[in-house]
Formats: sequence, structure tokens, C-alpha cells
Amino acid sequence: MSKLFNFNKVLCLSPHPDDVEYSMSGTIIKNYDTNFDILCLTQGGDCDKTTNNDRLKEVVNSWKITKVDNVNLFFSPNKFLKERGEDEWINYIETNFINKYSYDCILLPFEFDSHFEHKTFSTFGWPLTRVTGISLMEYYTPSALETWIPNTFINISEIYEIKLNMLKQFTSQQHRSYFTKKTLDGFHTSFQCSKKGYNIVEKFNLKQTFIR
Repeated sequence: MSKLFNFNKVLCLSPHPDDVEYSMSGTIIKNYDTNFDILCLTQGGDCDKTTNNDRLKEVVNSWKITKVDNVNLFFSPNKFLKERGEDEWINYIETNFINKYSYDCILLPFEFDSHFEHKTFSTFGWPLTRVTGISLMEYYTPSALETWIPNTFINISEIYEIKLNMLKQFTSQQHRSYFTKKTLDGFHTSFQCSKKGYNIVEKFNLKQTFIR
């Protein structure tokens, strides 16, 4: 059995298509006995020429090639973040997900991020867990600031090639500097982890934990 912190069901909030896949798809594949609901909240960033419904298809294609059965994909009807206010986003997620399913944990970006939309969505964690015993974790993104310090590392060395093949499905983003192999290798390394034998890792910050 392989579960993420013994969680049965987890909600992953993805501000844009590819955020969850880039940041933690290896962890999802490795922990095949945990069910992951991935909610993609927009079709991409405003003023980004690649933002359209095709990016959602890239998400579907990326998971299709893994043939895993512990992932459920959900897509909000919104194209841009600005189409809802913060209170409206919180209500949407609560009504359609938190109040309908029994989640053990929510994963989302963190506040120390250079992408303003990641930063906005990172603030949703505490409101969404204010009256529920749901654990909260932040995942590491390519727009992370150095001031963010992870406290949890998951070794994905044995499935790194699967993840790299997944990310190739995001054809609209291959021109981005953070999709180059060199940058991806750098994103998945940590000196402290490397000297302990964990060469390829995904990084997280565990904010609050409730053990059932």
C-alpha cells in the first residue's frame, strides 16, 4: 500500500493547466492508494496568448498516458481568475467540492510565489479549512521565491521519466524556459536531499495536519 501521509482522498487546486502536473504529478503517481481530485481553476493567465480550452486538453492527455486510476480531473467553467471574486471562488470550491466529498487534505500553491495568480489562490487554504479537520499542504512551483522553505520531500527518482513524458504533453508551453530538461532537473533537485541519496524530489510545505 502506498498512501500520501495515509490520506484517502486529496483535493489539489491548480490555478492554471499544468500547475499540479509540473509540481507534484510524481507524488500522485507514486501514492497510488490515495485518490487525488485535481481541480483546474482557469484555462491560463490573462494576457497569455496560449490561454484557451486546448490547454485543458493537454491536462487530460498528460494523465491519459500514465494509465493511473487514482486521479479525477475537474475543470471550472471560468477562463480567467478575474471572472470571480475571492469570496465567489471560495464559495464555488466549498459548494462543489469541500461540502460534497470527504477530503483529508488540500494541496495548493504558496504565498511566496512570483506569479500573482498563484499568490491569490494560495490564500484560499485557510478559509477552506476554517471549520473542517482537513490537512493543508503547499506544493513547490517553478515560480517559487527562494524565501519559501519546504519541509517535506518526496523521492520520485524511479518515476521521473514518466513525469517528463507527461510534461511533454503540454505542447503549448514547450517554449517556456522552465520546460527545458536542464531547468526541470534543477527544479527537482535539493542539495540536502541529494547527499542523503534522494536525487529527484518534489517539494512541499506541510502547514497543518489532522490524523483521523
